[in-house]
Amino acid sequence: MSPGIRGILLPAAIWLAAGCSPAGSGVSPDVTTLRVALWAGGHELEIEQQVAERYEARRRGTRVLLESAPNGYEERLLTSIAAGHPPDVYLLDSPDIPTFVDRGLAVDLAPYQAALDFHADQVFPQVLEAFRRGRALFALPKDFTPMVIYANRAVLGGAGADVLASGWTWEDFRRAARSATTDRDGDGRPDVYGFDFPRNLFQWVPFVWSAGGDILAPGGNRATGYLDGPAALSAYAFLTGLAEEGLTPGAQFVQAADPAREARFASGGQAFLLSGHWTLPVFRDLVRAGALDLAILPIPHHPSQPGATSVLYASGWAVPPNAANLRQAIDLAGFLASPEAQRIRARSGLAIPTRVDVAAEIAAADPTGVEDAFVTLAERARMTWGATVRDFSRVELLAVEIMDRRLLSGEPLEVSAADVARRVDEVLAR
Repeated sequence: MSPGIRGILLPAAIWLAAGCSPAGSGVSPDVTTLRVALWAGGHELEIEQQVAERYEARRRGTRVLLESAPNGYEERLLTSIAAGHPPDVYLLDSPDIPTFVDRGLAVDLAPYQAALDFHADQVFPQVLEAFRRGRALFALPKDFTPMVIYANRAVLGGAGADVLASGWTWEDFRRAARSATTDRDGDGRPDVYGFDFPRNLFQWVPFVWSAGGDILAPGGNRATGYLDGPAALSAYAFLTGLAEEGLTPGAQFVQAADPAREARFASGGQAFLLSGHWTLPVFRDLVRAGALDLAILPIPHHPSQPGATSVLYASGWAVPPNAANLRQAIDLAGFLASPEAQRIRARSGLAIPTRVDVAAEIAAADPTGVEDAFVTLAERARMTWGATVRDFSRVELLAVEIMDRRLLSGEPLEVSAADVARRVDEVLAR
């Protein structure tokens, strides 16, 4: 951050305590327009509009304009900041944190915590740390989710009770998936599957962690010895084994993902589904109507480990240093992360509020126990490597080959993993 910008930002408590008076928005002498960049669509965007309107009611003379870009969000945002026409506030996704923070594209909001009534000790700590660099805080956390296993109890049948009461190791999971996989019409092909194949790194990385390994060295600068290490290889072997045994839909879904997996799970065609909280709204009405007996379970773990370690994905509200309305932008970011905004946003059901107290309120009001299960599982989860490794998407694009090459061409996992790890090292060294 340049000395000039730092000088503008220092007296935060003074101007925030006094309220945000309009300051040269260029719209009219009486109205300041604050632009917010995000990727929401549909109902989620409607909810965010309700949050924006609540802020406008609190700050008379302020208009909040939501600018949503569901596709190409990072590129468009980087371009707008570089071109000198940034939004006043933008939503920062956890895998994009290094891209924006390391390049100085986010204001340090730590000096304004008291003025914004932001209490760091009331935020889930593992989420907050993703947006910190030392004492600096580059985004105010919005919401988050761990990856979990959705279980359809009706599909599990008699095996369901054993699954829910078990130690939940890989063998427990395989046994339950095998029991659920059935050919009901006798045509030689399963009509019900145990699981759907987790092709992408953001899905399968917790299996590596839950085997006691990792995909990168502790500093995040090397993949060899980790992405192709013993623990990672055991995770790949376990997951590809499920596919090779016929417990997941066929290889046609490996390269193009599986667009029918949620519908198949809800209709009784699949026992387990690996996903985050963002999938819950798809099932909410079915659960409430009693048409889907849903359980939320931890990621199964290798028998050598005492439990699972899942992965967390989070987002937060950031302010570019060249925002046109810097003072008002910081104030708006504070409101967007406030308990009031989080309570409104929780209506969408897409994620867990980052405030511990708000998350507890939501869980207490949920008679199904699903929300409470999500919050509990978040305690044993860690943030994605993408929150600390710049351009992590390149790593993800390469890593997807490891199990694809096994399932599509029969290549040994040791060979594909070693090759991909070497290529990831080249990416990390750039």
